[in-house]
Amino acid sequence: MNRLMVLAVLLGAALVGEKAMSYEEPEYRVLEQREGYEIRQYEPYLVAQTTIQGGFRDSGNQAFRILAGYIFGDNSQSKKMAMTVPVTSSLTQGSEARDRYDWQFVMERAYDQDSLPRPVDQRVSILEMPARTMAVRRYSGRTTEKNFVKNLDTLNAALQRDQVRSVGEPQSAVYNGPFTLPFFRRNEVLVEITRW
Repeated sequence: MNRLMVLAVLLGAALVGEKAMSYEEPEYRVLEQREGYEIRQYEPYLVAQTTIQGGFRDSGNQAFRILAGYIFGDNSQSKKMAMTVPVTSSLTQGSEARDRYDWQFVMERAYDQDSLPRPVDQRVSILEMPARTMAVRRYSGRTTEKNFVKNLDTLNAALQRDQVRSVGEPQSAVYNGPFTLPFFRRNEVLVEITRW
């Protein structure tokens, strides 16, 4: 098999794999499309969260193992739950250290606070994210801090241009696994807004 055929097979597998896997994500509606971003209204949803000291990449690797353990059975019911998207991260609010991150897995909508299994690992907590209005910029490429900051800067410039007021820490959202080709990946930067 020559190189062109190998590339075509890999490309086809990446495309089919992404379309074949349909992961649940939080419910939202798009309120407005603007140049460089969109405004979304999110419904409340539950997350499993862990807070990790360390850089963007290192904390993510550790957080993923902890949160994956919870949804794959390390919980009060030894129940395996479905993977959802996105995996999100943000600097811990109120933390003086700039290398402390909150990482979250979105929980399936089938669960509520009463039916969701309790974490066994004390590093995992269950939180309800309230209904929020978010400005969101979508981008492709690798999930790196550099790529995130570049797109955050672009989003912040657009919000400033449009006189949109944001609050809280910006959030990184990752929708694809590490084996997805970078140009097919869906990444987002989200900031909560109070006026638009």
